[in-house]
Amino acid sequence: MRFVNAYQAFAALRVVLVLLLGAVFVWLAAGRPLTPRLRAVVFGLLAAAALAYPNFGVFHPNHYRHIHYWDVYHYFMGAKYFPELGYSRLYEATYVAGRELGAFGEVRALRDLTTNRFRDAATIDAAAVRGRFTPGRWQAFKRDLVVIGSRIKEWPGPLLDRGYNDPPPRALLLHLLVRWVPATPVTLTLLTSIDYALVLVALVAVWWAFGPIPAAVAFASLWLSFFARFDFIGGSLVRWDWIAALLLGVAALARGAGVTAGVCLAYAALARIFPVLFLLPLVIKMAGRRPPAGVRRTLVAAAAVIIVVVGLVAAGGEDRTFAREYLTKIQLHSREVAANSVGLGSLLAFHAAPWTLNPDGSVFVGADAAAAAAPPPWLVRTVAAAYLLLAVPLIRRATPVTSLMYAVPLIFWGLSPTSYYYSFLVLLVLLPWQAGLPDRVRLLEMVLLTAVMAAVHAFEVVSADLIPLYYQASIALAVFFVLWLGFEYARLAATGDAVTPSAKLR
Repeated sequence: MRFVNAYQAFAALRVVLVLLLGAVFVWLAAGRPLTPRLRAVVFGLLAAAALAYPNFGVFHPNHYRHIHYWDVYHYFMGAKYFPELGYSRLYEATYVAGRELGAFGEVRALRDLTTNRFRDAATIDAAAVRGRFTPGRWQAFKRDLVVIGSRIKEWPGPLLDRGYNDPPPRALLLHLLVRWVPATPVTLTLLTSIDYALVLVALVAVWWAFGPIPAAVAFASLWLSFFARFDFIGGSLVRWDWIAALLLGVAALARGAGVTAGVCLAYAALARIFPVLFLLPLVIKMAGRRPPAGVRRTLVAAAAVIIVVVGLVAAGGEDRTFAREYLTKIQLHSREVAANSVGLGSLLAFHAAPWTLNPDGSVFVGADAAAAAAPPPWLVRTVAAAYLLLAVPLIRRATPVTSLMYAVPLIFWGLSPTSYYYSFLVLLVLLPWQAGLPDRVRLLEMVLLTAVMAAVHAFEVVSADLIPLYYQASIALAVFFVLWLGFEYARLAATGDAVTPSAKLR
């Protein structure tokens, strides 16, 4: 087969690795022993997956660099100059600074981040933009822009993106991290390496809490995932902190450290908002007759952290935290359907929207057409609520840590986040393991998940066209979640949620 681009070649290699991971799950589900040779295969898969995540060392094949400068532009410049820019002025300041530096003469339009519509670049008030900066900060902004902007080939593409979107607590935290840091190749390399350290810490914690084999297969699935891929946020500025916090939280909960679990889960929620749904199963368990003490401690700690941080943000005032501006921006953002969003809402939108075939054979759906075809909010909320009602009996019978995995489909049915947030699928592989023992039915669920991942990677081998690719990914996940719920109820009927081990792994 002749591959159109490097991404498709890498997808083909991932298909092989994912199928091999699925074969390991099949072996264990059949009750076969975990022999030393199979252990070697598992840890070999973990190493291969770690290599596959950064595209086998090529990183970003379009420019062969580790740093994703497009994303770094948004998250470094947006955070460092957050007091001057808020959530709506990054592109205006970039354009004005670029013109002073002799660039962007060909730019005629950029995105207005207050409306998400395009605006004429000539309407920008350059004096008002500069007026938000002190002279020293304006010169620093231009110096940083030269370093980052000169390494972005796609200009004016970044000026047409969706801006800097960190929630205020994380935006302020990231601002403190980079406030005095100049943009240089060395500092940006160090900053973009923080994610790797965070994920390695999470791996150690998961290994400690669940055991080596569960940790190995979980992180192999994470790094081989079609969704949690390097292409979008790899080599960027602290973009994996929330998933690392989520994994640290479930590891702490598994070991009975409820307060630590609550703090970590609260951080994930404050960093990316939607992870607050992972607290919902614990809330449901608290409604039972005898809620576990660890659940109470986790929820109290999480609630305390969230309340304190939100209170501090509110006390900081709009001129420092831009909280109201953020809420307005997120409301605008939620009404749009991105090409790489995955979930029921985006699936229905792209199913109903008219697809236009470009001369090069790729498919295009206009933003307005996609938004017009989006299902009414009540529909996806009803489906999400129906799923939650079906999951309540399963949540109540599950252990506290295992119950968190039932929040995973809820996000798919109700929110349709951008694809790279689906790194949380790792919870479906990790959390069913109890005391190092795999459950046969849930191992079959893992087989099904690897089959879905292999199928989506195979779609990319055939065609890397973005909209059909993520549309097919949404369909595949929808089918998986329906079958997964059926497996869970079949398992509950057969075992009453007791573990039915196929082999002891410790």
